[in-house]
Amino acid sequence: MTIDTVEKVPAPPRAIALRLVSAGFGYPDAKWRQRFNTLLGAARDCGAVPAGGLDKLEEALSVTPPVELEAQHFRLFGPAPACPLELAFHATKDPNGQAKTIADLAGFYKAFGVESEQRADGLPAVLEFLAYLEIKRVHAELNGWSEKRNIAAEASEKMRGELVVKAVGAITRKLSAAGAPKFYLQLAGLCRSLLGGKS
Repeated sequence: MTIDTVEKVPAPPRAIALRLVSAGFGYPDAKWRQRFNTLLGAARDCGAVPAGGLDKLEEALSVTPPVELEAQHFRLFGPAPACPLELAFHATKDPNGQAKTIADLAGFYKAFGVESEQRADGLPAVLEFLAYLEIKRVHAELNGWSEKRNIAAEASEKMRGELVVKAVGAITRKLSAAGAPKFYLQLAGLCRSLLGGKS
């Protein structure tokens, strides 16, 4: 699954919201800003997220100069990150447990015929995959394919419950402790609410 491929698929509101958050954690260069603003507009248009949440996210982005946001992204998520975006790192400190988390996530991708160009446990890749599952679920529902709908819904629920929610909670706390800019704190809070975790 590449971002370009998914970009062309009409998406239900929840998928758009997941993709917005996925994009938000990307490196904030000029191309990123254009894509993020497009997804922000799409999220507003379809009511994917309460307008107040989008307003706070947009405001937090607007008050952080682009150069500062790039520097903060590098500090928080770069080569020696204050807050790695790899979920396995937050799921357990045990290297064998981390390898299992990565393998489990890769297994979800493989079961749906998806090949990620990123590390399987990278938060942006996981969010894109969850958006993909939501698209599949809604498409199956619209076509009356109850078994396919249930498979996509159950995979999403299992993946979130077993592998994602706890790690995203840890990322949110780590971002706060690292003094992350408000934009990343708002983004992490939105991510947790979409995944079913408490903000």
